[in-house]
Amino acid sequence: MNMRPTIIFIAIFLIVSPFAILYAQPPGNKNKKGPTLKQLTGNNQAIRTDPDTLKKVLEDFRKFNLNFDSTAFEYTVLINDNAGLFAARQRGEAKNGFFKYANYLGYVINNAGLPGEELAKINIEIGQSAFAQGRYDFAAKRLFEAKSRLENSSHTGDNSYVDALGKLGMVYTTMGRVKFADSFLVWALSLRKSRFGINDRGLVPILNNKAVLDFMLGRYTRSEASFESAVSILQKNGLLSTMAYAIVLNNEAMLFQSLGRYEEAKDKLDQAIEIGKKLKATRARIHLKFFTNLALLYQRMNQFEDAERTYHVIEDKYEKGTTEYANYINNLAILRFLRGKDEFVEGMLKNAARIFMTNLGENSTAYAKVINDLGIFYRLKAQYDSAAFYLERSLQIRKRFLGVKHPVYVQNEEDLAILYWKKKDWAKASPLYTAVMNKTIDFVNTYFVAMSEAEKARYWDILSPRFLRAFNFLVEASAYNDDAAAEIFRFRVATKGVLLSSAQKITESILTSGDKQLILDYSDWIDLKEQLASFYAYSNEDLKEQNINLDSLEAVANGLEKKLSANSVEFSHFNFIKKLTVWDIRSGLKPNEALLEIIRLRYYDQQFTDSCRYIGLIITKNNQKPKLIVLPNGPELENTAAKLYQRSIKNKIPDEKSFQNFWTPFEPELKDKKRIFISPDGVYNQVNLNTLKRSDGDYLIRQNELVLVGNPRDILPDSVLMSRKGSKNATLFGNPDFGSAKIPGLPATSLEVDSIDRVLKSSGYRVSEYLQKEATETNLKQAKKVGILHIATHGYFMQDVVKTFWPMGVAEENAKNNVLLRSGLLLAGADDADRSKSGLDSSNNGVMTSYEAMNLDLRGTRLVVLSACETGLGEIKAGEGVYGLQRAFLEAGAEALIMSLWKVDDAATQQLMNYFYNNWTQTGNKQKAFRQAQLQLMEKYPAPYYWGAFVMLGN
Repeated sequence: MNMRPTIIFIAIFLIVSPFAILYAQPPGNKNKKGPTLKQLTGNNQAIRTDPDTLKKVLEDFRKFNLNFDSTAFEYTVLINDNAGLFAARQRGEAKNGFFKYANYLGYVINNAGLPGEELAKINIEIGQSAFAQGRYDFAAKRLFEAKSRLENSSHTGDNSYVDALGKLGMVYTTMGRVKFADSFLVWALSLRKSRFGINDRGLVPILNNKAVLDFMLGRYTRSEASFESAVSILQKNGLLSTMAYAIVLNNEAMLFQSLGRYEEAKDKLDQAIEIGKKLKATRARIHLKFFTNLALLYQRMNQFEDAERTYHVIEDKYEKGTTEYANYINNLAILRFLRGKDEFVEGMLKNAARIFMTNLGENSTAYAKVINDLGIFYRLKAQYDSAAFYLERSLQIRKRFLGVKHPVYVQNEEDLAILYWKKKDWAKASPLYTAVMNKTIDFVNTYFVAMSEAEKARYWDILSPRFLRAFNFLVEASAYNDDAAAEIFRFRVATKGVLLSSAQKITESILTSGDKQLILDYSDWIDLKEQLASFYAYSNEDLKEQNINLDSLEAVANGLEKKLSANSVEFSHFNFIKKLTVWDIRSGLKPNEALLEIIRLRYYDQQFTDSCRYIGLIITKNNQKPKLIVLPNGPELENTAAKLYQRSIKNKIPDEKSFQNFWTPFEPELKDKKRIFISPDGVYNQVNLNTLKRSDGDYLIRQNELVLVGNPRDILPDSVLMSRKGSKNATLFGNPDFGSAKIPGLPATSLEVDSIDRVLKSSGYRVSEYLQKEATETNLKQAKKVGILHIATHGYFMQDVVKTFWPMGVAEENAKNNVLLRSGLLLAGADDADRSKSGLDSSNNGVMTSYEAMNLDLRGTRLVVLSACETGLGEIKAGEGVYGLQRAFLEAGAEALIMSLWKVDDAATQQLMNYFYNNWTQTGNKQKAFRQAQLQLMEKYPAPYYWGAFVMLGN
């Protein structure tokens, strides 16, 4: 059940009332070790302020504070999916104890006549104790009083002054007064560093609290950097077994979860829980917070049984009526709903809302969070009026405390937009969705800066469903809104291939920066990835025997990549997502041209379903708005129709049905266009549209020039790729000596390469040719600054790891979770029985995986030809294309690719490539040359199986 009824971010602002009653007459209370406070201060007499009495009360007060873990006085603790910090208001004995001491000490502060610095320290102690109990307003007053007294007595050089600033930052963070919080935390960090150095352990709580504040404000990059600095200091001071470290781990986990890095989040939480167990951290109940976070993380990962099992650990630990308990039943209600046990959900959510409102007020973001969940519940139950009441109220509260650009506010906006959509209130839904999508694009441009590619992918996994929901909305709204199709196109062109585009831009930024150190760091990163690639060939047992920690190496590579990404933007201030309009794309088209953008779109009805549809957006020079075409039968296209097409191609039988299935819906809008740029998605990546045959017996290739592009941006005249000038160098590989007869040889590819060699040399190319034993992985990796790279060999793609057919070169356990390790090319020595002797540092094992191909330097390479079987196949990801060799060579920098969709015939392939290179050297236009080569081959081999196996993708 793919439902997300709860928000994925954390808002953490709590506000409480002033505690004027703290200055009332202190209550009496027995003290087993000495006289009562009433006796100390005098019964019905003036309160005693002598030093001995004050000393005694302070001693007792400090004993009272031992009820709390000391970290509760210093560290903000994030909790998962809750709008408030878990340092909630306490009740009972601790509360009474606080009143008792705070009353007396509060009076003494005003009447004892103590030196300012002494009174400041007492204020700090009272303030931190108040904070630990959720007395935030009172805590802020005491801490601010301490700051003022230290300033007035010229003691700003005392450690107490920095302590007061840091704690004020923490309290104001909790209260939602973020501007004050930010200034105090920055101030405290600066003073502490200047006095004690950058490795001082006292920096850790300030860094932690600054990271929490940045996280709450959506400044994820800064937040992660502060957490990492805190961990580094803890490590240098030998403090990795402390509760302080556990809290930082917990808070890092909450950040990672919000970015979709679930496995990393779970690892951090597991470590925090283990530390808590060893320390028996029950006094501040911090351990329970970690368990709560873990349960919610399991819910995010759809591991509902694990979540419920974790809840059982903590179900009897909370006092009813506290905000802790409200948070617990709020989260448990969502879990029960996700598991289809929703009979008590409404009551649990209302109870949680009542508790939050009683404890924190109806303007708190904790209350906003739970009523937002309640609103989503009513929306899912189609009780739209009730849903609107709660969602609108939640949005108002969050606007006040978070601002309109905060990720939590934007999520709330989308929740409300979906409600209006389901109510068919297009006038309210449309502007909300436009605002949501524009802000989400801004999130990508903001947060991608310092993420590694893997982290970008996980964050995009969180954001991309929002765009798919918007597309579903806009398809339905198009019947009422003439601009809906243009909006779909605008957001599609902005986000399609965003991960690939991001990787290319970062590389380009680094290598053209002129910064020698940055470029050197980039080379080191590539070398490390190459080392990782060689290690992936070995099993876990082999690695353990050699004492090689693959996880650690991956972490180092990931960290170095993030550093490169962050540093590169110093030299190239670009946006990862560029906002283009229909008019921008029309400017790149001629009157006889059209663009067809295809989108695979899962149906959304309160949640995503397993069914899908395809939509086409057609743009021409003369039409002001795109034409929207909807193909509602997505499952039929991907199953029955795709199988019919593949069977007809393989068996070389006539097929007119596939034309009707895949092209007829678009034809009326395209029939008068000579050249059609096609940006494919889904099943359209597996079909060569040129091979579709009309009912009149003619193939589509004869009627139109079809040009495949990865993104509509690629047709623009100012395209980065189009502006590059490739060299007249060519590198050719063919007929590798695989090392044994187990892998069939490819002698025809020697003729193919020799023929291409002659054609290119006659056109002024400098050609390097590698055949037989020279067609090695090492030589391929050294091919740089080449205009053409042609590789004629065996290719492979495996959807899953199948032992019977698994090629050597990658250990099964490493390939299971990485599609780029399940596809590749076979080169010289791929089945050499002795290649294992080269050792674990070998990167020349004859198997060039897509992961390794991705690390090639192919910037300026105008064309890569993968003259092998099924090199165009891979794992299709919505909006991101095909993950496999296609993805790898594009990310490496290739401007265009020629690749195959099925097993190819050697003789036909050799002839096709010969035609193509001859045509290209004569015309200078690779797209037209490739189409002409296919038409020429059709004369000799009429069946599409022979001439239609290859497609060209790119600029």
